[in-house]
Amino acid sequence: MKRWYRPAASTMALGGALGFIALAITLLSDSPKEAISYLFAGPAMSGLALGNFLEASGRLIIAGVAASLAFRAGSFNLGGEGQALAGGLAAAAVALYFPDLTGILAIVIALGAGIVAGALLGFISGVLRALWNVDEMISSFLIAAAAAPVGEVLLGRVFKDPGSYLIAAPPLPDAFRLPLWWPPSRLGPVVLGAALITIAAAVFFQYTRRGYEWSLNGVNQEFARYGGIRTGMIAIGSLSLSGALYSTAGVAALLDSGQAVQGFTNSLGWDGLAIALIAGNRPELVPLAALAYTWLILGTQAAVLHTGFPYTMAGFVQGVVLLFVTIRLINRHGRERRYA
Repeated sequence: MKRWYRPAASTMALGGALGFIALAITLLSDSPKEAISYLFAGPAMSGLALGNFLEASGRLIIAGVAASLAFRAGSFNLGGEGQALAGGLAAAAVALYFPDLTGILAIVIALGAGIVAGALLGFISGVLRALWNVDEMISSFLIAAAAAPVGEVLLGRVFKDPGSYLIAAPPLPDAFRLPLWWPPSRLGPVVLGAALITIAAAVFFQYTRRGYEWSLNGVNQEFARYGGIRTGMIAIGSLSLSGALYSTAGVAALLDSGQAVQGFTNSLGWDGLAIALIAGNRPELVPLAALAYTWLILGTQAAVLHTGFPYTMAGFVQGVVLLFVTIRLINRHGRERRYA
């Protein structure tokens, strides 16, 4: 099976999405020139904005690697949003029930609890696929859909902050907050963690036997099975690891914000899918895709805040990017079928 992914194709998809968004701004905004200036330059107009841009990119890099890892191994994890939520809530539970933990131990234990929670959700989908051939797209999506109301109950009742009118847990103790490298922005260790995770994923697929087997399974599962590769274990392993990384991004979102508020994962699951598709499921390209994607999102949010542009445009941007990436994938698969 030939690989038709080229970076230029993703660049064209992002460029087409950007042009479409700029056209929408021109038609809908009362001050289109100002809105477009914020779209292109908003994330870098101040040190605060630039630091927050890099911090948000770090979380999305982790989510993008989580999605690309599953894709590369032949699995389709649609449960990223639920896995990120489960990880964040598990970390919040550790912080709320063990507030006396101090130092690096507090963050390590919270992160560990979050990773286990997300990995467990992915593990369930992997086992269902390996033992009963249940489509992981369906099972991961349904499990994530079930996690959302559970999270709402936990935040609204079990962890509820009595002093807040929001659906939220109390603020985290100081020991559970990540240090700031560039105050007053939220830039911190998440960026370093994202870089290390990206390098580890790239090395795994490029230089290890297990990574080769996962990649082969992603290209042709039947061939991999006939070659003696345990495809069921790959489904379990890839979905579990993908869930663990998604939950890592969810924990990062929690520790960065300092409080578990409804919606604190902020579409990490769906954004991770978009970034993985832009990167062609190649972990080494995920950082570039995440930076471009985050710039689009934060640029649109800056246009919304400063020009009175319609608030729903931020969600519109995500949909447009997914649309153009999907068109690119359809064209790619059409060529694969033609030249197979």
